[in-house]
Amino acid sequence: MKFCSTRGGVRGASFEDAISQGYAPDGGLYVPESMPKLSALDLERWRGLSFPALAEALLGIFVGEELGPPAALSALVRGCYSSFDCAEIVPVKRVGGLLAVELFHGPTFCFKDLGQQPLVRLLAAFAERRKIRHTVLVSTTGDTGPAAMRAVSDSGSPNLDIVVFFPEGQISELQRRQMTTVSSSRAHVVTFEGGGDDMDAPIKNMAADRAFAKRHGMCGINSYNLGRPVSQMVHYFWSYFRALDHQGLQVGDPVDIVVPSGALGNLVAGYMSKQMGLPIRRLVAATNTNDITHRTFNAGNFHRSERMEKTLSDAINIQVPYNMERIFYYLMGEDAPTIASWMAEMDRTGQLTLPPAELLRLQEEFGSRRVDDVAMCAALRKAFETHGYLADPHTAVAMAAAWDIYGEEPPAAAGRAPPVVVLATASPCKFQASVTAAIGASGWAAYAAGAAFPEAARALMQAPERPLARLAARGSLVESQASWEREVRGWLDNTDPKARL
Repeated sequence: MKFCSTRGGVRGASFEDAISQGYAPDGGLYVPESMPKLSALDLERWRGLSFPALAEALLGIFVGEELGPPAALSALVRGCYSSFDCAEIVPVKRVGGLLAVELFHGPTFCFKDLGQQPLVRLLAAFAERRKIRHTVLVSTTGDTGPAAMRAVSDSGSPNLDIVVFFPEGQISELQRRQMTTVSSSRAHVVTFEGGGDDMDAPIKNMAADRAFAKRHGMCGINSYNLGRPVSQMVHYFWSYFRALDHQGLQVGDPVDIVVPSGALGNLVAGYMSKQMGLPIRRLVAATNTNDITHRTFNAGNFHRSERMEKTLSDAINIQVPYNMERIFYYLMGEDAPTIASWMAEMDRTGQLTLPPAELLRLQEEFGSRRVDDVAMCAALRKAFETHGYLADPHTAVAMAAAWDIYGEEPPAAAGRAPPVVVLATASPCKFQASVTAAIGASGWAAYAAGAAFPEAARALMQAPERPLARLAARGSLVESQASWEREVRGWLDNTDPKARL
C-alpha cells in the first residue's frame, strides 16, 4: 500500500515514510492512496478473532511486507498488548441502554495505549532495520504523553528518544506523575505556559524544516501521525463485533458510536473504518465547552476560538483539531486540491466556513453534542448512582451526549434504532478532582480504597518525581510559540549533554 498527503503534494510514500515523518512535507496529513474495502465475508471472518489477531489482520493491510516476513508483525503486535490487565484487552460493559467499550486497560489507563504501543514499536522496528535514531516530540493534554513515554520504554529500543510537552496546570496529578516518575535518560518532560494545543505549531514548524528534522530523526506521534488512527481502527472493528454479539445481530447491521472528541484522532479512526466498509451508521462527536468540532458539525463553522477554556474534561480541550483535515478529505471524496485550499484559508485566517452542501453531507455522517462541566458531572453521577458504573470525565461527556440524543431505553431492544456504543477512553483513577466534583469526596475515597483502583496508580502517587523543564509565555501566543521553538531547537542542537534537556 502507498500513501499520499491530504493536500496533494506527496504521493507514493511507504508506510514507514508516513509514520516516520508524521506531517507530510506539504503540511498535510498522510492517508492511503486508495482505502482498501472489506467485504461482508471479510467482516464475518474477523468477527471471531481475538483482539491481537484482529490487530494483526488490520495492521497487516497497511504495513504490508515492509517489516519483512509476517512473523515480524505478529511478534510486534503480541508485544503491544502484553501489559494490558484484561484478557479481552478491550471489554464491553452495559450501562443502561448504552454499551461502554473500555479502552483503558493498558499500562497508562487510557485509550492512547492502543494507538501508541503499535506506533512506537513500528517506529522502533523500522529504526533498528535502518540503524538510525528517532527523536520523538509529543504535545499532550494529559493522556498522549504518558502513553507515548510508556510505549518508548516498553519497546526497549536504544534508537528512540522522546520529549513530551504539556500545558502547565492543565493535566491531573496522576497524569503528570506518569511522566515525571520515568527515570530514563532518553525521556524528557517539559511544561509550557499556554493552552492545550499551543505547542502544535512549533512542533509542526520543526517537522517542516527538513534539514533540522533529518538531523535529529525527528518524528511526531500525536494523532496527526497516520500510525495512530490506523492502530485505533482496531478497536472500532472490535466494538462493532462486540455490539453485534451483545444484541444478537448479524454482520451488516448498523451501529452508532459516540466518541469523546478532542484532536479527533479517535473519531477519524472510526471514519476511516467506515470508509473500509465497517457498517457504522453514525459517529457522534462529544465535546466539552472547547467545542470547535461541535460548531463545525452543527453549523459548518470551523473557527478557532479566542481562548482555551479550563474544564473538568481537559484531555479533550482543543482549539483546532488537526484530524478535521482527514475528515474533510474523505467527506470531499479525497479531493486534495480543495482540502489544500481549505486548510490554507484556515492557516491564514483561523476560520473556515463550510459551504451549505458540504455541511449537509457532513451532517449525514456525523452528529455532535456540546457538554459543559455541569452536564458532565450529572452524567458521571447518573452512571454511578443509577447503573453502578464509575466513568472518567471524558467518558461521561460521551454518555451525556448519548443520553441526550438517544434517551434511556436500549434502542435496538425497542426496535427503534441501531445499538449505541460509547467509547470509554480512560480510567477514572486518573481524574481525582473531576470525579470528586461529580460524586463527592466520600465517593472518591471509597473508590480509591477499593479493589477497582489500579495498584499501579497507587504506587505512582508515592513515587519521586523528576524536575521539569519549563517554557514560559513571551507576550502574544505567536511570540510565545516562536520563543518556545527557538528554545527547543537549541536543546536538541546542543552537543553538550549538560546543557541539553
